[in-house]
Amino acid sequence: MDMILIVALDAVITGAILWMVSKVTAVHLSFLHTVIAAGAASLVSLIPSFGWLLSIIVLFYLLKQFSDADIWPDIILLVLVSQLILFAVGTALGGMTVSVS
Repeated sequence: MDMILIVALDAVITGAILWMVSKVTAVHLSFLHTVIAAGAASLVSLIPSFGWLLSIIVLFYLLKQFSDADIWPDIILLVLVSQLILFAVGTALGGMTVSVS
């Protein structure tokens, strides 16, 4: 149950940040599409060993399918900026602990 909550929370937070960054860049995406792409990538990342690589491929593939943007520079820039924001937020909240019971 905890894993489902973590994956869902990751999908919503990452999807929201992807959606906000898409408003700044030239990529036109809906909030639902970004949450679906982030959720699918989050689920695939749970595969041991090579899941992280597959999750990147799934994220880029779904973002390409949901938009008419080019991979370079539009979608790559979208993902890089969103990951930098996620890293900054994660670093800022690094001292906090959350326990799900």
